[in-house]
Amino acid sequence: MPRPRLSFLMKYTISALSRKSGLSIHTLRFYEKEGLLRYVERTDSGRRVYGEASMGCLLGVLCMKQAGMTLPQIKAFMDITIEGVETLPQRLEMMMSARNQLSKLKEAVDRGLQLADFFINGCQKAMEALKNGTDPVEAFPYITRDGIIDFPFLQTEDGRLEPDTPPENIKPRRASRPHKTNK
Repeated sequence: MPRPRLSFLMKYTISALSRKSGLSIHTLRFYEKEGLLRYVERTDSGRRVYGEASMGCLLGVLCMKQAGMTLPQIKAFMDITIEGVETLPQRLEMMMSARNQLSKLKEAVDRGLQLADFFINGCQKAMEALKNGTDPVEAFPYITRDGIIDFPFLQTEDGRLEPDTPPENIKPRRASRPHKTNK
């Protein structure tokens, strides 16, 4: 079922637009000052009034923000939009670039979730081992009282090191660290 289209025949004050959009009045004024929020009308007394065009503009800004574009990128996008269909290739390139950045961010978040799940499951195994009277370090040897031991890693194309989720059946070597003795 299609979502109902909103009717913007009404005019909104800045406080009403703030409530409707969830943005602060300060943010709305900033967007206007930076040229992101356009088509703002003024009453005879100088108060801002937002109609259909300014509401559509604001929704466009919010969509592009959610698509991962920065405010300067959004401003550049909006500036070339005024030039017409000749700028479609540039706008397409800008959106594809934003999408690529979001894709990289999604990969990093997915990787972080995978590692968090690995440690959560491992800690749960270690806690179950404690409860059953067995060695928690044997159940999950990557976290011990000495720290994270011999954790596997990957080397990225640009030479950085990143943690790798170890297979469940592999047992890491324990690092040999001198133990403190009480004197």
